[in-house]
Amino acid sequence: METLQEAAGTAMLAAAAEPGEQAFYFIGELAEKTGLDPKTIRFYERAGLLSPPRHGRFRTYLKADVERLVNVITLRRLGVPLARIRDILALEGDSTGPGAHPRALRILESHLKMLRRKQAELELQITQTEVALALNRPPAPAA
Repeated sequence: METLQEAAGTAMLAAAAEPGEQAFYFIGELAEKTGLDPKTIRFYERAGLLSPPRHGRFRTYLKADVERLVNVITLRRLGVPLARIRDILALEGDSTGPGAHPRALRILESHLKMLRRKQAELELQITQTEVALALNRPPAPAA
């Protein structure tokens, strides 16, 4: 069965959280390892999704921070809003993947329903636009 990370196309990010790696990373190392811009990582910190320990001026990202970042990116790629990601991470803690907690599953199910509503709205708009174009196109010249 496909994992949530694989379904969201974040398998390469999941490798960033594999065991046997170094004990901690500085932001530049984490950015390089995950392929993210350091500004993106700092954005997630300001949003309250990451809170690495500080050592003077420096932040150090532990294995749990890397795993949490992978979960954040996975959920963002699914289109989950930051507020819902915060809710899911609060339920899950740092050690488990998103979706394991029943309330986290309900949040994801609600997100899927919202995406399906948007999809239906877009399909209707596409059909209406196609009709409008068909009604307003000049007739093709006779050959």
